[in-house]
Amino acid sequence: MMYLINFVLCSGLLLAVYKLFLQNERMYRFNRFYLLFSLVFSAVVPFVVITTESEAIPVVYQQAVRETLTPVFDTAPQAAVATKTQAVQIDQINYWPMLLIGIYLLIAGVLIIRFILNLIKISREVVANQHTIHQGISLVLTDAEVTPHSFLNYIFVNRKDHQQGTIEPQVICHERAHVKQLHSLDVLFIELMQALCWFNSFIPFYRKAIQLNHEFLADEAVTSWFDDTPAYQYLLLARASQAGSLQLTSPFNYQTTKKRLIMMTKTTSAAMATVKQLAVLPVMIAAVFIFCQRVAAQTTPSAQQPAKLPAATKDLPQSSIDEYNATLEKYAGQPNGKGTKFIMTEKFTAKDKARLIGLYKQMSPAQQEQQVYKFDARSGPMAKKQPTKAELLTWKKAGAYRIWIGGKRIENSDIVKYAPEDFDHYMVHYVGPGTKMQVNLMTKAQYARYYKAYTADTTTYQFMQQRFPPPVVKPDVKS
Repeated sequence: MMYLINFVLCSGLLLAVYKLFLQNERMYRFNRFYLLFSLVFSAVVPFVVITTESEAIPVVYQQAVRETLTPVFDTAPQAAVATKTQAVQIDQINYWPMLLIGIYLLIAGVLIIRFILNLIKISREVVANQHTIHQGISLVLTDAEVTPHSFLNYIFVNRKDHQQGTIEPQVICHERAHVKQLHSLDVLFIELMQALCWFNSFIPFYRKAIQLNHEFLADEAVTSWFDDTPAYQYLLLARASQAGSLQLTSPFNYQTTKKRLIMMTKTTSAAMATVKQLAVLPVMIAAVFIFCQRVAAQTTPSAQQPAKLPAATKDLPQSSIDEYNATLEKYAGQPNGKGTKFIMTEKFTAKDKARLIGLYKQMSPAQQEQQVYKFDARSGPMAKKQPTKAELLTWKKAGAYRIWIGGKRIENSDIVKYAPEDFDHYMVHYVGPGTKMQVNLMTKAQYARYYKAYTADTTTYQFMQQRFPPPVVKPDVKS
């Protein structure tokens, strides 16, 4: 769908440029190339892919460990409902794409059949009528009352008019110019484009512009050969009211006569033509960037992780261990049931964090293992993780949980105001036996701020706090 939209809009933009800046200038060969190239260009540009590198939040959803959080319900009815829902989802097939494709093929098929029938009609005219050669061009003498017109290497004229010599030489010269300049190939191309891309409402305007430009080119050939523009203009006025031609051919017609008469006497300086032709180039470049496909090659700063934090071969003196713990104590919260305090790492000063890492690196492996509060190589930001509806319902129980959203405590009953998709991350902390579980949630905006701050931190190591297994809390089904 995006391809179709970009194709239509790009062709419309380039057609507008032609109408505004090029159509009324005497640079017919350039205009012919521009119109044909614009259609091909508009069809190809949406396929162009421009890749840009950008640093983005990794959209990684991890399966949450919910052994203590998943409500225990009667599974039999749930299984029956799940099976029924799954069956309904399997039967729900989206038929819209097939319907749209069918409509496209139907209309395109009708237009292609009409295109083929017109070709057959012209072929029958060629085969059924007498031919004569005039200046290397085949004249098809038909009994029908038609205005002289051309297609491929044939010029169709009335037999009686040809035999009586009433067809002006300027008319034959005009049609001969159409043949020599292969204008019929342009018409075949635009007709085929209109059949295959019928959804593009700008193509009929391209068709009219191309055929009008053909007339300008043929008129230019006549006036150059006969060097009598006024006489040729009077001839056009005399024949403007005559009708009778086949589809796909180049006829005289009244609608374009006025424009042709004006363009015969119009002049365009070489400098002006050059400026307008060069001005098309930035338009084409802009169209590429506007209507192409943009693919962001997203890179995650934490893709390459450093090795595990090194350790010393000898034990660190106890005084340094005491300094390590005393520094951490400055950022400690309330202790849990195991005597472990939650360390508020977001409040670390750069100086204290550097000192803690330095002391930790000087500890022996045994000393590092004994520490409750450790440092390790950064493993990247916390992955996105959304809670389930069942978990939100479980956390509503005030006697077992305390809920924090973005560092602010909320009432347990207020959790029903949120949906799982409102959050990008959550974590459940064990506070201690006989107390409550703490639930920390981050909304999408809060997670984005967290990720931005995380990636802005150039520290190689992160703080790790030992966790203890939480107690099993059976959810209240009625809540």
